[in-house]
Amino acid sequence: MDAMTPCIAEAARRLLRTEGTSLIVPEGLMEDALELSLSISDGIPKLIREPTVSVGSENQVIVEGLSQLGGDEPPLSICWIPTDSLDLESLWVRWSQQIRDLMVAGYPGCVGCGGPGSEGEWDETASRARTRVN
Repeated sequence: MDAMTPCIAEAARRLLRTEGTSLIVPEGLMEDALELSLSISDGIPKLIREPTVSVGSENQVIVEGLSQLGGDEPPLSICWIPTDSLDLESLWVRWSQQIRDLMVAGYPGCVGCGGPGSEGEWDETASRARTRVN
């Protein structure tokens, strides 16, 4: 487990427990994002509206109002996983796999299956101190 593992898990949990979110991705990830949205729709039948997907900036992935992979530092209300644009695709792979793993475990409808740190309150300030890219 590296310093980014807890915030990748938190960003995945936020997406899975929020209905009707917007997933904004670089054009090169559009197909993968559409597939992920469909997987969420299929994997969590109680969700009435799965994430909508649209094209955005090339250097970040945004789950509107919830989390951000890469890009410039957002407000502390957003779970941010810093990375440079060269590593964004590998971060996307880790994050989307975390989402799929949580769904297989039964998240968010299960007790204790959200992984380490899922039961307590998220500390974004501490997370950023651990994961800041220089």
